[in-house]
Amino acid sequence: MIKKYTVLCLFTFLYVSSIAQNTTVTTQTILNPQPVFFGGGIVLGGGSGSFQIGLNPEMVKSYNQYIDLGLAFNLYYSSFRTPASISGERYKSSNSQIGFGGFMRAWPIEQFFLQIQPEYNWTFSNANNLTQGTSGSASVNAPSVLAGVGYGKRNESGFSYFSVMYDLVNSKKSPYRMGQLTAQPIIRAGFGIPIQLLKKKRP
Repeated sequence: MIKKYTVLCLFTFLYVSSIAQNTTVTTQTILNPQPVFFGGGIVLGGGSGSFQIGLNPEMVKSYNQYIDLGLAFNLYYSSFRTPASISGERYKSSNSQIGFGGFMRAWPIEQFFLQIQPEYNWTFSNANNLTQGTSGSASVNAPSVLAGVGYGKRNESGFSYFSVMYDLVNSKKSPYRMGQLTAQPIIRAGFGIPIQLLKKKRP
């Protein structure tokens, strides 16, 4: 099943890329030819004994008013420390996640988009029994194919968006599934600014 999703996504990217590169944009009200943006989102939170921080950097290239292709990275860290329980035992755990992938955003109508994002993630976990002085660690990795819808704005000055996606692969080792009985919604928001590329020097 995972191989089928991977092959399907690769064919989709190659097909869309070939179409996008041969599309001529003449309307002045849409993006400039082939702008490149850098941006992403940030996750920050915490509570009683818990802390989490995450970054989702992404580089996006807009080919025309309908298609964006990009690269995305996942950097995430969380920790949790339990207060003294009834039994008197205390625990501390932490999770680190690193991942990367590519994505396509299709804008069938203005301000609304569809997104598909195949990616691969590695998760490293550590747990400590502070009372007994014991510890353990584990690492898992898994592919994911995120798909969903979003709302956003994009022009030559930059972009911003809000999206809701699900992992179609739904692997138990995926960071979007770990500790959960079913796949959970992946809610993301972010923004980006254009990269000023250096012009090639003429001979």
